[in-house]
Amino acid sequence: MINAFRKALIRLGKIIPFVLCFIVCVSYIEDVYALYTNSYIEFADGVYLYKPISWAIGNHLEYNISHLAVLCVLSIAISTCLYNKLACGYLGINLAEKSYFDFELEPTYIYIICIINIAISFYLTYKGLRILTK
Repeated sequence: MINAFRKALIRLGKIIPFVLCFIVCVSYIEDVYALYTNSYIEFADGVYLYKPISWAIGNHLEYNISHLAVLCVLSIAISTCLYNKLACGYLGINLAEKSYFDFELEPTYIYIICIINIAISFYLTYKGLRILTK
């Protein structure tokens, strides 16, 4: 029983950073699509991009600095690959970026930020899938 739990924890530690990178990638793709199609929604205190997929995922899953800290400790403790640690680092940078860009930006800057994040998160997800399927 304990051995099975240990194996499950190791598998989760190897997979979760890449799953979170994929979710971040989907969110940024949805940002670009909503901005390109001018899909906005007015909510209590402002106007936001209309992102139904991200909101559906957000109802069930949200990551913050404490989740990321546990994920980083787990990643280091089970000696995961370099790309797993890079994914954890990227998720930390992404959290810092989301708190830093908490003001209104021009659409051009939003496109640039989103495309850079899509490229990074897609690459890390691709490398993670490639490593996990070998």
